[in-house]
Amino acid sequence: MKITIIGAGPVGCYTASLLKHYGIDSLIIEEHKEVGRPVQCAGIVGREVFEDLVLPLSKRSIVNQIDGAIVCFGDDNFSIKKEGVAYVIDREVFDRELSKGLNIEYNTKFLGFERGNSGYLIRTDRGNFYSDIIIGADGVNSLVRRAVKLPADIRYYKGVQFRIRTKPKRGNLAEVHFKSSLFSWVVPEGNGIIRVGALLGKRDRDSGNFIEDLGIRGEILDKIGGLIPVGYFDIAKENITLVGDAACQVKPLTGGGIYYGLKSAQILARCIKDGRLASYDRDWKKLFGREIRFGLMARRILEQAGDKTLGVLFNLAKENSNLISEIGDFENHSSVFWGLIKDPKTYKIVASLLKITNLNDWKRRLTMSL
Repeated sequence: MKITIIGAGPVGCYTASLLKHYGIDSLIIEEHKEVGRPVQCAGIVGREVFEDLVLPLSKRSIVNQIDGAIVCFGDDNFSIKKEGVAYVIDREVFDRELSKGLNIEYNTKFLGFERGNSGYLIRTDRGNFYSDIIIGADGVNSLVRRAVKLPADIRYYKGVQFRIRTKPKRGNLAEVHFKSSLFSWVVPEGNGIIRVGALLGKRDRDSGNFIEDLGIRGEILDKIGGLIPVGYFDIAKENITLVGDAACQVKPLTGGGIYYGLKSAQILARCIKDGRLASYDRDWKKLFGREIRFGLMARRILEQAGDKTLGVLFNLAKENSNLISEIGDFENHSSVFWGLIKDPKTYKIVASLLKITNLNDWKRRLTMSL
């Protein structure tokens, strides 16, 4: 059985490593000349990335530990303390560690495929490859997704982040800021450097004005950015399937996708090992489907909400900060929602917010999930 993975990002490489672990060979086709560049990720991951995977990952990429967050709205804030809840990583090192020992064709661009009698002929700018299974791990603008013509309802956001040399104000606590539909963060990298970023609408300017709004001063060392896909759809057709950003295995609220992608790669590799590739789409949705649907709903609420509604949400969270510290999950944001809506003291407030947004379809889905 010949398996070809398009894209040597962390999810593509981890998929190949898992297949190798199961005794299955695969080939990765990568359009760039090396793994890890260009960097297009904020580089903040939950500790589960290093603790909750089939194959343990090297910790060489970790540059700092995060012990909680300061949640800010306007001039008000509250803290959530959780030691070691997340790590700041060097994405270039992280990706390269994952790529060790894998069969990768660099400088090779995927152009499309043709169906044969028993498999696929993959066309690239450096020749053709035969494959029984094609895995699209080629990111937000997946060419595999386009080539297979999977119907995909995707919204795109821009993630932008600056590394700034300045003295961190919060120690090992991150800051998250909400302002209308803008989500921004300040994360201590260590050694007098912070990472300041924001999740913007596709048409928003990324000039860095939000840095001034946050009152941050310092030397800008570099800037990264890229599109973040948010959506939920079927990700497989015949023996062609998607994983990672190509499949929108991304948290809709924050745009983080490393953990979801790696866990989904585990499901995909196991399905291939067991000879049941057709089960992959169902199995990954069983694990993450409700979480992603919740994130899509929450994002719509935040984008429709005015300052008054956001203020109610913030005050509700502040009053229940101890509960959030106890049950909050870096990778599963809905844990807080379920905790609040099941509490008689907060249920009415949460229900009224759903009513304000007039999202009847989402209210129906949530009711069915309880």
